[in-house]
Amino acid sequence: MRSKDLKSAQPAKVLVIGEDSNLQWSDTATEYAMFADYYFRSFPEDHGERSRNVEARNLFNHIMYVTLNNFKSDEIYITNLCNDYLEPAPKGKRVLIPEEKAIKGYEHIKWVLEQNPTIEIVLSMSLQTNYWLQKLGLYGGDETFLHGAQPRRVGLESFEPYYQPVDGKSLRTICGNVYDAINFPVKVIPILPAKDYPLKDKNLELFSAAYENIRSYFRK
Repeated sequence: MRSKDLKSAQPAKVLVIGEDSNLQWSDTATEYAMFADYYFRSFPEDHGERSRNVEARNLFNHIMYVTLNNFKSDEIYITNLCNDYLEPAPKGKRVLIPEEKAIKGYEHIKWVLEQNPTIEIVLSMSLQTNYWLQKLGLYGGDETFLHGAQPRRVGLESFEPYYQPVDGKSLRTICGNVYDAINFPVKVIPILPAKDYPLKDKNLELFSAAYENIRSYFRK
């Protein structure tokens, strides 16, 4: 079973591309990307269901925060770079999105943009997602970022492959920038994963200026 996109009820204006935390064989695999459908449900009594509802609310609150509430929740289209199940990473490591899965996801994202010409903004979450989106040609092409975000051989050659970037701080070099997409009339804005919102502790120190830059863009 693949995670489904959460399609917007109204013509989409924002496309969110995430990196799901459950991209592996699991009893808690998402039916929809990032449990986004739970945002539109009533708050459940079951503990597991509540945690998914909270995750979805944090996702949408994150989007509303960076865009200054310029878009309605039903104008937001949610997907992942990879909606397929992947092999789990070793404990404490990040699931690796192999190149063939990234290419498949990128082709799907291009299809989404073609089918939804009303989309104005793409919010691309996480280091690995932005690495593949740049490498495959959706936007940018910052060689310093691509070098730092590329997977280390040690992770790729592990008995249980996992994603370990050359430089784990690479997202700081692009987060908050506003890029023109290649071949699509949309802006691409790299942001933190949904799980890192609201900003706190080290992220608050490191990414406050980047997030203020994004919010300034939406004040124009």
